[in-house]
Amino acid sequence: MFPILFQYKIITIGAYGIMLGIGFYLSFLLLEREFKLKNIDPELAYKILLVAIPGGIVGSKIFHILEHLDEFMLDPFGSIFSGSGLSVFGGYIFSFILAIFVIKKSKTTILNVFDTASPSMALGYCFGRFGCHASGDGCYGIDTSGFWGTPYPNGIVPSSMTVYPTPLFEVFFSFIAVGLLLNMRKRELPEGRMFSAFLILSGLPRFLVEFIRRNPEIAFDLSQAQIIGIIYVLCGIAGWIYFGKRNISAASI
Repeated sequence: MFPILFQYKIITIGAYGIMLGIGFYLSFLLLEREFKLKNIDPELAYKILLVAIPGGIVGSKIFHILEHLDEFMLDPFGSIFSGSGLSVFGGYIFSFILAIFVIKKSKTTILNVFDTASPSMALGYCFGRFGCHASGDGCYGIDTSGFWGTPYPNGIVPSSMTVYPTPLFEVFFSFIAVGLLLNMRKRELPEGRMFSAFLILSGLPRFLVEFIRRNPEIAFDLSQAQIIGIIYVLCGIAGWIYFGKRNISAASI
């Protein structure tokens, strides 16, 4: 692992930051393209990007602190300004909230934008997780003797033991999600169903991978990420059913 790629005096460029930047850029290019295909003003993609980047970083840090309050209490200043300790899920949620305010000021609906942006969000998550692997930031899994086991001796949170490379598992499933969502958007789906599918495709892998991760359990023998993953999946299933029924009702009027 190569957590620090370049360092000179106070300038530090890390692997996670590089992958996050690439993820934001590629997601933006895909989002801009999808907006044009759906006849949505591409300027909206720039506005969403401007809030998604800081929102993602702040949300990632907040959720990591909430998940590791014991570490935060020992060193609050260090926890806040450390380059490590970022929750991709938290960044997603905080970016969602900020994006809603931007979209409300546009001439399109929130659901239409979220549907159109679903493949881009899955792509961004994929690169965020690859950044976790490249930097070895400690979000890997428990020890394993399997052939897939990976040590992180030079990571931000080093591990000389071979562990489950859970970020890579999520990268794999995120690529599948991107492909499925890009294929789904070719069909005439009711508004809201694409985003519902995204929630399911994002929440289910995260819920499952947590069983082999080191995150602490907070309730019902589940980690914070698993609880959020369950909420994602349930909301996605409910949305898929609701928006389908709503479309049938509207067509019958």
